[in-house]
Amino acid sequence: MRWWDLPAALLLIAALITAAIRLSATHWTEDLSIVQNVAFIGALVGLALGQSRFSPAVARAFAVAYGLFTVPWQLGLTLGAGILWSERLLSIQNRLAITVDQLVRQKPVTDNMFFLFLMSTLFWTLSVYAGYNLTRHASAWRAILPTGIAIIIIQAYDSFFTIRTWFLAGYLFFSLLLIARQHFLVQQNRWKQAGAYLPPYVGLDFIRTALLATAIIVVFAWTAPALASAVQPAERAWQQITRPWNTVRDRMSNAFSSLQASVGVITDFYGDNLPLGRGNPLSDAIVMNVEAPPRVAAGVRYYWRDRIYDYYDSAWTNSLPATRDFAPSTFDLNLPEYEGRTTGVFTIKTNQPIQNLHTPSQPIWISRPVQANLALNADGTIDLGALKSNAILYPGEVYEVEASLTAATAAQLRESGTEYPDWVKERYLQLPDNITPRTRELAARITEGLDNPYDMAQAITTYLRTSLEYSETLPAKPADQEPVDWVLFDQQQAFCNYYATAEIVMLRSLGVPARMAVGYAEGERLPSAPQTVPTLGAGDNVPQDIASVSERFTVRHRDAHAWPEVYFPTIGWVEFEPTAAQLAIFRPEGNLDGEDESDPDALSQAEEMQRNLQSLREELFAQDRDPLGNIFMDQGFTIPAIILYLFGVLILLVAGFFVRRMRRVRGSPPIPVSLESGLQRFGLKSPEFLRRWVYYATLSPLAKAYLELNRALKRLGNAPRPKDTPSERAEKLRQLLPVADGPIQILLTEYQAATYGPFSGNSQAARSASLEVRNLSFLAMLKRFLSRFQEPRKARRASIFKS
Repeated sequence: MRWWDLPAALLLIAALITAAIRLSATHWTEDLSIVQNVAFIGALVGLALGQSRFSPAVARAFAVAYGLFTVPWQLGLTLGAGILWSERLLSIQNRLAITVDQLVRQKPVTDNMFFLFLMSTLFWTLSVYAGYNLTRHASAWRAILPTGIAIIIIQAYDSFFTIRTWFLAGYLFFSLLLIARQHFLVQQNRWKQAGAYLPPYVGLDFIRTALLATAIIVVFAWTAPALASAVQPAERAWQQITRPWNTVRDRMSNAFSSLQASVGVITDFYGDNLPLGRGNPLSDAIVMNVEAPPRVAAGVRYYWRDRIYDYYDSAWTNSLPATRDFAPSTFDLNLPEYEGRTTGVFTIKTNQPIQNLHTPSQPIWISRPVQANLALNADGTIDLGALKSNAILYPGEVYEVEASLTAATAAQLRESGTEYPDWVKERYLQLPDNITPRTRELAARITEGLDNPYDMAQAITTYLRTSLEYSETLPAKPADQEPVDWVLFDQQQAFCNYYATAEIVMLRSLGVPARMAVGYAEGERLPSAPQTVPTLGAGDNVPQDIASVSERFTVRHRDAHAWPEVYFPTIGWVEFEPTAAQLAIFRPEGNLDGEDESDPDALSQAEEMQRNLQSLREELFAQDRDPLGNIFMDQGFTIPAIILYLFGVLILLVAGFFVRRMRRVRGSPPIPVSLESGLQRFGLKSPEFLRRWVYYATLSPLAKAYLELNRALKRLGNAPRPKDTPSERAEKLRQLLPVADGPIQILLTEYQAATYGPFSGNSQAARSASLEVRNLSFLAMLKRFLSRFQEPRKARRASIFKS
């Protein structure tokens, strides 16, 4: 025996979605709207499993299997569009593992993924259970009670905004209607089996009674606390009734206290401005883990860059003016063809919630949808400042970056020249007026006799590393002294912000473009298994640990760093390391004893490896078009909103179907007449709108068609007077709407023939004429409205001649 009834199923779905919307309305954390989707899909699955022939055990297995697909799917959608599904699932797994570890160690949970997982699983279970019991056992109480307990608990923890209690009222309303509907179906089945006669109006009367009873119960439930507080004995009784629940609520508060801070705090270390500051003690907290490809060239140093700054005035500012959204499929910075660079793909796993993405040197592709801070240069290239993820990345999430890395030799850097693009000279040679003469003189003295920017930058780097002592913190700077001057000549101590700023200021004073980059240094290196890819260009002057193979890095908070980047026309931006606490960058000379150090065979192997890597990435991206991300949900327009709308449409269609069916029954009055008679039986006065509806419903089809003359006159601003005859009304409308003369005459003729003559009139002709009058009058009304915004032709000509 199976119980299936469309109205009952729709009422159940409406109740479940109402409970899920109540949870979303708490705004306890982001992305709670996915619970609505889970509840809707779970209800459909439960209804289907209950209707199926599967045994209870098999139905439970199917419910678990579908849940293992639906819940991760919805959780994955919270990470944003354009991300590979393998990457989404890995991110979810890592985030949940980190959260479980935090709970085991009794640490505060900073990620909302665990809470979303719990709520999605809970509502999946409730919805499947409800749908299954409704169609398998015809038990409305089993279907609504578990979810009812859940919505009451949510209301108890989110009771500050009283307007949200109406969600509970809505759930109670749908639930009581469902109980009434299910009871009617059971009784109807018994009556049919007993051969009892069922009057045609029994269903309508039952619905009317159920609606009235439900409304009374809901109103009583909402006024009971107020009535209790007005009478002292009733208030004491109310307190006795609610005391056990208050005790349970307090105990549950203790159990869920660790989840109250479910929204994490973004820990982006760098913002749009960078004051040089006094320094801060840095911790050993892990920021990220990085998997790096084999280094195919010597002299490659990894920096995990967050952003760059271009404007200096005792502090650094990012003045790049534009922002642009990029998806993984459209990420293109239009980089020039540089030499002396290599590419690689890096996998980065976050350990803290971030939005500013860490990228190695110059990114050329990223696996996340991002908003880029940039400048569009006159030559068509893009100057990138920072990449910000569209959605917060929580601990455990992973993303991939393909980057172009500096691998130029010293010889290539020396030969790059000084033909800088205009945008480089305009943006990266700026200096404030308060740079002291002795700072400029020191820069000139350090680089005396050098004829190329690379040797100048290398000389200043060496000077700063050997002349300034590294210190994590500095005392307060004298208020009237320029920071670089103070560090170079008085304090003679610095940390990375001052080291990098001093080098950039001195290089700019010499006409060499440079900028400030911030992020993280390489971190702790954990070598992987050796690879067969050879190292290129590693001479005897390069330490073996610099020319390494495939690596992994653990980057900590103490690795936060700032460094200068210098522009070379044929190579692009190149990093230098003036901070004494960091290892120096060793670059191969390029030509020793007149011989090229590069190995052509190894170079071809490396280039082939990069091409294979690029084709593999494109193939993977082509296979993953994010098909599940756009089936139901467009962010901001959720499945429940669509379903509630469709639910209303279905109700109207079902109502229309029953109206047409009832009209076929001989002697069945129209619906508004039945409603009015029902109100009269209860001794209630019909409202004005219902009386008008009854009047219109009892008119003949030809009289309804004739009324279009009156409506058309109102649309055109000349409402008829009560004393106007049908001929006078038709003549007025002809004057206002000459194009409708034909259908107006048909309406008048058929109406007069039926009203004053012996014939009944042609209802079909009158209905067609009425429709034509309606369309023409609406068109005339629209033209009349638009004419208000059109300037008369003569006035337009006069204004043209005056101008």
